[in-house]
Amino acid sequence: MRLIKTTLIFLLFSLSINTFGQKPTDVLVTINDSIYNVADFERLYTKNIDIIADESQKDIDNYFNLYKIYKLRLQNAYRLEIDKLPAVQQELKSYRAELAEKYFINENELDRLLNEALERSDFEIKASHILVAVDELAQPADTLKAYNKALEIRSKLLNGMSFEDAALKFSDDLSAKNNKGNLGYFSVFKMVYPFESGAYTTKIGEISLPVRSNFGYHLIKVYNKRATPKVKNIAHILVEAKDMNDAEAKKKINEIYKRLEVGDTFYDVAFHFSEDIYSREKGGDLGIYNEGALNIEGISDIVYNLNFKGAYSKPFFSQYGWHIVSVTHIKDQPTKEELKENFLRRIKSDSRSKILEKNLIHHLKEQYHFKTNHENIVKTSKLLNREELLNDPKVESNQETEMVLATYSDKKITAKNILEHIYSFANQYAFVKTDELLIEKAFDFYSLRKLKEEYNNNLEINFPDFAHHLNEYKEGLILFNFLEEKIWNESAKDTLALKNYFDEHQSNYLQPAYFIGEVYVFAKKSDAKTYNKLLNIKYPIKEADFPMVYKYQGRFSLDDKRLPKNLDLKTVGQKVIKYNNNYYVFYIRDRKETVQPTYEEVKSKVLSDYQNQFEQQYNEQLLKNAQINLNETVLNQLKAKYNKKTLN
Repeated sequence: MRLIKTTLIFLLFSLSINTFGQKPTDVLVTINDSIYNVADFERLYTKNIDIIADESQKDIDNYFNLYKIYKLRLQNAYRLEIDKLPAVQQELKSYRAELAEKYFINENELDRLLNEALERSDFEIKASHILVAVDELAQPADTLKAYNKALEIRSKLLNGMSFEDAALKFSDDLSAKNNKGNLGYFSVFKMVYPFESGAYTTKIGEISLPVRSNFGYHLIKVYNKRATPKVKNIAHILVEAKDMNDAEAKKKINEIYKRLEVGDTFYDVAFHFSEDIYSREKGGDLGIYNEGALNIEGISDIVYNLNFKGAYSKPFFSQYGWHIVSVTHIKDQPTKEELKENFLRRIKSDSRSKILEKNLIHHLKEQYHFKTNHENIVKTSKLLNREELLNDPKVESNQETEMVLATYSDKKITAKNILEHIYSFANQYAFVKTDELLIEKAFDFYSLRKLKEEYNNNLEINFPDFAHHLNEYKEGLILFNFLEEKIWNESAKDTLALKNYFDEHQSNYLQPAYFIGEVYVFAKKSDAKTYNKLLNIKYPIKEADFPMVYKYQGRFSLDDKRLPKNLDLKTVGQKVIKYNNNYYVFYIRDRKETVQPTYEEVKSKVLSDYQNQFEQQYNEQLLKNAQINLNETVLNQLKAKYNKKTLN
């Protein structure tokens, strides 16, 4: 839908360019008391000059006619208040938010994060970790205590304590009891960003310094780094066993493996012999293999080393028993170009976004001269009513609640603003441990929101290109709705006019004669005659025995440019036809004469043609009724400037 609307701005805008002989502010034309200057016309013309398919429309006179019609349509749309329709306003609001997004981001920092993520996507890391938990909003003393504890654990590890033992003993990650801290292989976006960075920057065999995330401090040990594998669909066969010494299970898996070795298909063997009741009926299919998604010991390295479709492993043992794994489908990882759009979305939504937000906060505080009164922020914590936090208490206006915590531009943030914000989002702040920390967090959040609002509200003023893009989309959106309501829907409802149009233009809808079959083209007349004779007696022919120039097959109209001219539908196929020094043989499977379809059979085509006529007549009426005063001198200067360029 949006693509259609954007295309309708075919007439539209972009960059102002320097002029000679006239100024951008010079009036080009007045249409019904609305004034349009040179800059508006040039913005429109220069943006589309390279994408206009019809060369005649590049001529200034012709393009100016389109410009007048465009402006008249817009005037009518505004007069009918199309711009005030809820659907139009909602879509414009949505588009503005989408367009504004890039103005809130440091593009250089975003590019750095994108390139970093793309580089990391080439590799997987195998690592373990130990977590010393500490709340993201903990007091500085508690944060330091956790950091020092992590350093103490690291010291023990460097002095010989095994990582597995340390994870069991010290890690606050509950999964460590089962996996001893082992996270297996992972790649970009699989972990929170600080942890990911810690893992990718730690050398193989080494243990990182404490890495801070919102969970606490991590010690990361990296075991391996390998190239990211191709995307693989896998299947498996399972023979259940409690341990490797189960002789019966081992015998059974070896017999199954022998079946595969002598050529039985993996699907059939899995269907008949696998003891995994969930995948057996699908030939053992487990879908696309995602690292870490299957809790089967040892499967990661096994799958990694199967590198072609149909490859299968030797039997291996896991906590469930004996397995054989096969690759049923394999394809390359997406290219970096294909990954970019997805990665950009993820960067803006995962913990990397905090980096972008920090840059924005710093920029906005400088731009709007943001000043903080720390003393009053501390005083505000004494006004907080913790006991009534979840009951949305009312904040009275008085000297205390109206004290100013910060100023920016010509605005201020008061204690009352912060308290009301906290009570409105009580669930968000209920678990913050101290009043002081709660006020600080709420103040930071509320301040950033107000700064972003100020910045957002002034985008049109501060960024002319933003204003132009938004306006061109707005006008395209309004025009689309106007055309839909006043031309397309209006003409579609007039069934009598549609039928009359069909009656007057029936010849435009004739379905031309055609035949279905094969056409064989030979360089030699003798080859063509022999082949035609064999076709007529339905003799089984080997095409390879005849040197053909071309062979065509399918449905052919009589004016097909590949065929001889002046073909007769009734006689084509009866004899060899010479044309342009080649000889044509026809094998006809079916033939149809010219047919005049009914209105119902071509209704959609009639509607399209009638709408085009209706729109053309509507445009002519607009021009006829309009009061247009043209500045001929300015238009001639535009012709001198642009018509020469379009000829080159």
